[in-house]
Amino acid sequence: MAKRKYEKGFTLIELMIVVAIIGILAAVAIPAFMKYIKKSKTSEARTHVQKIYAGAREYWMDRNTAAGQIQADSPQFPDPAEAWTADQGCCAMGGGTEKCAPQQTLWDTPTWRALKFSMDDPHYYAYAYNVSVGAAGATDGSHNFSALARGDLDCDQDYSQFSMYGVVDAQFADGPAGSAALSRQNDLE
Repeated sequence: MAKRKYEKGFTLIELMIVVAIIGILAAVAIPAFMKYIKKSKTSEARTHVQKIYAGAREYWMDRNTAAGQIQADSPQFPDPAEAWTADQGCCAMGGGTEKCAPQQTLWDTPTWRALKFSMDDPHYYAYAYNVSVGAAGATDGSHNFSALARGDLDCDQDYSQFSMYGVVDAQFADGPAGSAALSRQNDLE
């Protein structure tokens, strides 16, 4: 009786174990990768909110006016922006792309020029800048300003928002004081 040669290869059980291991690794890796991608997209909002905030502080400290002249006795912030820089849910804007289309004419307004801020490339977030004088009902002469970013990273109508706030108390003319960190709401939505 001739000895039967064993053929080299994998058994069905060995292949099923390998497939199960790959499936488990994929189940863990894909959500982690998606979270990493969202985190990388939020860096745009963090960077640009900080830039708007810094632009408002610089404008106040330089004692600028809307006409571009410096007046040492009347510091002020740039006028508030009329609206958000893009549709806040612009993930589907521009033919199905997930980015907001740049609006070149918007950046030529006095407010955005004063803040030295513009977005020339497609972006994930819409931006806003607001100013208010005095708290509700207060007569202390304080000035408040905020820089905001809002976006929908995965087009599910669930928004993330980033903001920085600053205040100048009329009693202290040292300049704007504000939040040391970014306020984040639902940052990875």
